[in-house]
Amino acid sequence: MANNTLVMVNNTLEEEGEMEVNSQDQATDMHEAVRSPEVVPLPDNTPCQVDKYLDFVAVNKHGHLLMGSSNLTGRYWGGSLWYYDNPSLAPDVEKCTAGFETSSGMADGTFLDNDKTVIVGQPVFGVPGLRGGAVCDGGSGGEQRGIKSECRVDEHLDAVHTVRVAAGRKSALTGSADMSIRVWDCQTCLVVRMLLPAHSQRVTDLSPHPTNDQIFLSCALDGNVLLWDLRCPKPASCVYRDYSVKPECVAWLEGAGEGHYLVGLQNGDVAQRCTTDLNYSLASIHALPRPLYRIAVNPKRLSQFAVCGNDSRVVVVDSAEGSLKLRYEDNSHTDFVRGLAWQDAETLISCGWDTNVIVHTV
Repeated sequence: MANNTLVMVNNTLEEEGEMEVNSQDQATDMHEAVRSPEVVPLPDNTPCQVDKYLDFVAVNKHGHLLMGSSNLTGRYWGGSLWYYDNPSLAPDVEKCTAGFETSSGMADGTFLDNDKTVIVGQPVFGVPGLRGGAVCDGGSGGEQRGIKSECRVDEHLDAVHTVRVAAGRKSALTGSADMSIRVWDCQTCLVVRMLLPAHSQRVTDLSPHPTNDQIFLSCALDGNVLLWDLRCPKPASCVYRDYSVKPECVAWLEGAGEGHYLVGLQNGDVAQRCTTDLNYSLASIHALPRPLYRIAVNPKRLSQFAVCGNDSRVVVVDSAEGSLKLRYEDNSHTDFVRGLAWQDAETLISCGWDTNVIVHTV
């Protein structure tokens, strides 16, 4: 998938012979020489409003925010993608850096190259890849930003629910209600591995290994958490199973030890487990009274993670000394919280179906 490029055309001055000093021609040419570079304009495709239901947030290395919203109850089930330089400005339409309207909602999304390129999954038949870029106008000191759709690939046979990027950032993973997991080449937008069926029911979450791009975890409504190693002839092995209290989300927790991972359950519990011990959980905590939806591990503190679910609360938990301890709790949202992203070691960003984006200091 090639990087989106916004062309900047510099005005250059070529001398064709001697010029009379202080002449009118010289003044005109000098004015042209110092004029700001011309920027090829992007089409103004920013939507007029943010859809009510905010489904995900992602933060790049510059601290900029990507936000996906959906219209789940209106006449048209559309969606929109938003980009903010400052996360505290979201979801204000007037203060967004760029926006992009889509024909369906936004289920999940993430940055591919941690800067300009993103991939989003939609709750329709397809995984569109969207790319955005920015170029500086040196004359005014301002910036022009825009989001441009580079490609749309319809490979899944049902709604895409989870999108993740592997450790090397060269491949992406998508999980769908069609019970499949697909591995994508980020450069070509092509499926290089199709795991079908990966589960016997809808795939709810994926978690790539922090360092090995051939290993990842998946969970589904069939009650299984699978450990995948794409180098093996039979790549999947079951590391957790519960048919009564099914897993909803999963995440690696390498800060607690090699092979450690988290499972978020339908009863609101988070269980810490290890891939080498299939019999019992190492620790657990009752994070929320309702089913969990997403776990976000702090990239600066690898033993700390945030949890959200079918509840208005956001919870941060520390894994220490073989136990899970509550570190932070906030109830500022008024509807289900859906998106979590860490901006830095102490700043957590959440979004939800109340159309609010909240910045938490942990």
